[in-house]
Amino acid sequence: MLRSLRDDGDEPNVPRPVDVRFVGSPACVAKLEEQISSMGWRVVQRVTVDADSKVLDVQRGQTTGPAAIRRLTEAALEIEARFCVRYDGWGTVATKR
Repeated sequence: MLRSLRDDGDEPNVPRPVDVRFVGSPACVAKLEEQISSMGWRVVQRVTVDADSKVLDVQRGQTTGPAAIRRLTEAALEIEARFCVRYDGWGTVATKR
């Protein structure tokens, strides 16, 4: 993803919204949703996959340099462990200014 952003002319020091997806049981996703804003994230959307699985897409503003993405990934993995959900990756668009 970082290579793709760089190839698209991304300026990694420009803050922008970065999205993260979590997947889990409805109960675990609901518990995460109750607390995610206190961790600096904003809920973007909720999707019911089936009776046993829900998706929670969240977002926060940040840069996309390697250190910032490492911190994002570490935070997402901590959330994954704490709330028994699966971290399903991050995404953003290339930003040139």
